[in-house]
Amino acid sequence: MHYFMWLVAFRRPPLSSVGSLFGRWLLVSGLSVFLLSAGACTDSAQKEPVVQEPAFVLTDSLLSRIQLDTVRRLPVRDELKLTGKVTYDEEHVNKVFPLVSGIVTKVNARLGQYVRAGQVLAELQSSDIAGFRNDATAASASLATAERALAGTKELYQGGLASEREYEEARQEVLKARAEVQRNRAVGTIYGTKAASGAARYQVKAPEAGFVVEKAVNPRTLIRPDNDETMFTISDLKSVWVTGNVFEDDIARVQPGQQATITTLAFPGKVYHGQVDNAYSALDPESKVMKIRIRLPNPDNQLKPEMFANVTLTSLSDSVMLRVPSAALVFERSRNFVLVFHDRTHIETRPVTLGPSAGTFTYIRTGLKAGERVVSNDPLLLYHALNQ
Repeated sequence: MHYFMWLVAFRRPPLSSVGSLFGRWLLVSGLSVFLLSAGACTDSAQKEPVVQEPAFVLTDSLLSRIQLDTVRRLPVRDELKLTGKVTYDEEHVNKVFPLVSGIVTKVNARLGQYVRAGQVLAELQSSDIAGFRNDATAASASLATAERALAGTKELYQGGLASEREYEEARQEVLKARAEVQRNRAVGTIYGTKAASGAARYQVKAPEAGFVVEKAVNPRTLIRPDNDETMFTISDLKSVWVTGNVFEDDIARVQPGQQATITTLAFPGKVYHGQVDNAYSALDPESKVMKIRIRLPNPDNQLKPEMFANVTLTSLSDSVMLRVPSAALVFERSRNFVLVFHDRTHIETRPVTLGPSAGTFTYIRTGLKAGERVVSNDPLLLYHALNQ
C-alpha cells in the first residue's frame, strides 16, 4: 500500500495535467486512510465483542416487594348482592306487657340499660292488685271458718249428734276453701302481689337478662285494661338476624344454607360471615321482595338492630374460567392489562378481557393461560416502569 502511494505521488505527469493529478492524489490518499481506519476498527471489533444490556432488569429491592400469583382454572363463583338490615333475634327477645291496669308510679330501667332476670323495671298502683289481695284475704278467712266448722261437726259426729252426711258436707267445704286459697296464691305468684309492698302495688319484672331496647312508659303513664302495647322490650343481643331483600327474578339463586358475607356502614372494614338460615315463603306485599334471614353471633354487641347491611350470597356455578386476583389488573387507556412474570429481565405487559368478579378475584376470558404467573401486588408502579 505504501509503495503504491509513493508511485502515485512521485510519477512525473505532463504539465498540463498537474492540477488534475494533484486531485487524484488527494482522493487516493483519503481512500487509503479510510481503508486503514476500517481495518483497524474491524480488528478491534473482532477482539472485543459488544454485549447488549437488557432493556429492563428488576432490581432486588423491587423483586422483594412484588407478589406473584399463579393463574388457575377454577369454577366460577356466582355472587348475588342484596340490601338488608340488622334485626332482633326473635328467639331471644322478650316483650313485657302489663298484666294489670293502673298508673305507673316508678320506672327503674332506662333505654339501652342492661338488666338482670327478675329485676324490677317499673311499678304500678293498680286497683286490680287490690282486688286480688282482697280475694286472697277472703279465701283465707273462708278456709279458717270451714276448718272450724269441720272440727265441730266431727265432734258431733263422733258423739252421735251429727249425721255422716253433715260431716261429709263440712269436709267438702274445707276442700273448696283450700282450693280457693291455692288459686289466689297462684294468682299472687303470677302477678307478684306477695313480693310487692302495699296492697295495690304491682311490680313489672324482667323475664330474662338483656338490654332494654324499647321503652314505652314513664312515670304517671296510665295503663288501661284494654292496653295491648308493650311496656319494655328486652333482648340479650348475643345473636342478631340480618334480613336481606331478594327480588323476584333472583329467587331461584337463593337457597337455605347458602354462604353469605355481611358488611355494615358502621364498620366498613369488618366482614361478617354466616349462611342463609331461612327464606320466607311469601313476598312482602309492599316492597314485593322475598325476605331471607341470616343469624349472626354478636358477642361484642357491635351489630345494632335497624343497622343498614350489605349482603352478598355466593355459590359455585358449573362453568370454569381462569382466575386472578383483582389487584393484579391495571386499567390504562380504556383497556385492562396484567404483568406476566417470566423472569427478572422478562416481564410482559399483556392485555386481557375480563369476565365476572367475585370478592377479591376476577375471572379472565382471554389473554392468559393456566399456570402463568402474574404480578398481584402494586403492579401499577412496575407497569409504568416497563411502558415509559
